[in-house]
Amino acid sequence: MKLLVLGATGATGRLVVDQALAAGHTVRALVRSPQKLDARPGLEVVAGQATDARDVTQAMTGVGAVISTLGATGGTVITDATRAVISGANTTGVTRFVELSSFAVLRERLSAPAKLMSSTAMGAMVKDKAAAEDALRASDLDYTLVHAVRLTNGPATGVTKLLPGSATLRMGDTISRTDVAAWMLTALNDTTTSRRSVVIAG
Repeated sequence: MKLLVLGATGATGRLVVDQALAAGHTVRALVRSPQKLDARPGLEVVAGQATDARDVTQAMTGVGAVISTLGATGGTVITDATRAVISGANTTGVTRFVELSSFAVLRERLSAPAKLMSSTAMGAMVKDKAAAEDALRASDLDYTLVHAVRLTNGPATGVTKLLPGSATLRMGDTISRTDVAAWMLTALNDTTTSRRSVVIAG
């Protein structure tokens, strides 16, 4: 499959690109700074803004699915990028979208320490990601929202758990970025995750 990856220069996005290429996919990466990605077979690097609907629509043309691992430091980056994908889907017909979110968005499920920490250190990001999720649920996209617990840079374990809706989410819950990347690629063809929000942990 040909994939469009948003956030390909980030810590998790780089792993998605690496694993996708290793699995035989071809990858188009829409990035602000193309020099941050090394050229290699199967990888097409396109300069542009993930928040710009025209750039995203052009990048979506001819791909089978979109993966976003965009992070945010404030503002409306995630919301704007998600809306750009929705707009691009209306033009290109590409509807499969797997987006990385955070467990911190699910505030009603957080333990008290996790809720305090996320509101203090992650408040702007949570607001942005929550707005993006609302836009996605209101769309017609075949999306999967991946709420990962706290990310680590540890090695792959090959074990990823889907946490039930009743599970309390704690700061001690972790998953490696490598395992997250692998799960997101697997989810592309998993119809049981269609138009679903899932929480994954290691």
